[in-house]
Amino acid sequence: MTTFIPFCPNASCIHHRVPEGTYTAYSFLGYYCTKAHGKIPRFICSSCGRTFSAQTFSLSYYLKKAEVFAAIDGRLCNGEGIRAIGRELGQSCASISNRIGRMARNCTAMHEQLTKTAHCTESLAADGFESFCCSQYFPNNIHLLAGRDSQFVFCYDHVTMRRKGRMTETQKQKRADIDRKQQLPVRGIEKSFRRVLDEGIRISHCRDYRKPVELWTDEKQEYRRVLLRGEGIAAQAYLERRLIHRTISSKAARTRDNPLWAVNYLDRELRKDLKEHVRQTVCWGRNVNNQMERLSVYLWHHNYQKPFRIGERGEEGTHSHAQQAGYDKTFIQEWCQKIWTRRVVFTRSEYGELATMTWKRLRMTPLKKSPEYLPLRVAS
Repeated sequence: MTTFIPFCPNASCIHHRVPEGTYTAYSFLGYYCTKAHGKIPRFICSSCGRTFSAQTFSLSYYLKKAEVFAAIDGRLCNGEGIRAIGRELGQSCASISNRIGRMARNCTAMHEQLTKTAHCTESLAADGFESFCCSQYFPNNIHLLAGRDSQFVFCYDHVTMRRKGRMTETQKQKRADIDRKQQLPVRGIEKSFRRVLDEGIRISHCRDYRKPVELWTDEKQEYRRVLLRGEGIAAQAYLERRLIHRTISSKAARTRDNPLWAVNYLDRELRKDLKEHVRQTVCWGRNVNNQMERLSVYLWHHNYQKPFRIGERGEEGTHSHAQQAGYDKTFIQEWCQKIWTRRVVFTRSEYGELATMTWKRLRMTPLKKSPEYLPLRVAS
């Protein structure tokens, strides 16, 4: 058979984590036919007896319609809502969300594996992007950590906050009723920022302590408290003077001279390109995990597909934000060629805390009583 079988899908098999292209301990076991994909060959592992097919390793496994991943990526990252995408492609909103979830897992896997290949030497910028999910009574803060020069996003996280600002008496009463029903994280901003900062320091600078890492944020007190508490990788680096924390007022002009220009630029792009974050939109998120999956796909597009610069004549640059950050072009191209075709399996690699939360849909959606549905084949 000429079908490429990269590994045994059984997580407990000795051939599960072998390098791709080296697995030969399987036998042909016939075919089965589908309307969507035609004749599919089946196989059996000679070691553990697990049966599987060529479709097991495809991103379109179990799908009953043709693959539309590239079309979804282009529309999602250019301001179309889920219903509009489904209308254009002839699929339901649930089908589009299912496919975005598959895409997000592959995007997360690529990002995790790429950031292990090298570390950057540029300083970092971090800030929170505010939006909401389910209702404006549940605003959220999406922390972004990016390279100051490359605008490459290293990591991101989500936390739900309590509604703030001016409210009428009726709104205050409604918020009080919600507070009795929904327990929000205590010191959620600090915990989320610590997760982002620890993960960012680990994947971007953990192997180079020859010079301190420079981190820029605004003057929010929660950020400083994270570093002073002494908990986590980043706080330890700060106490050992391997991390230098610099601040600037959030009211400063958002020009390229601003040290936070990288995250300010990302704020603008998210407002412009993701329909659920546009001001006064009717396309807000209804599920936190779905919202983070859409963000994962968008940030993959930003990091690896979007040109770093557009010239004065409107000409696009030849390299991406990831290449500007110093990551290998060949590695990126190899991954991008298979990103919408090859399925990535969670148990084949090691993932950080934030990637695991996105992959396994572990974030809490406000007022949602039932646990998040996670297919068995996604978690394994």
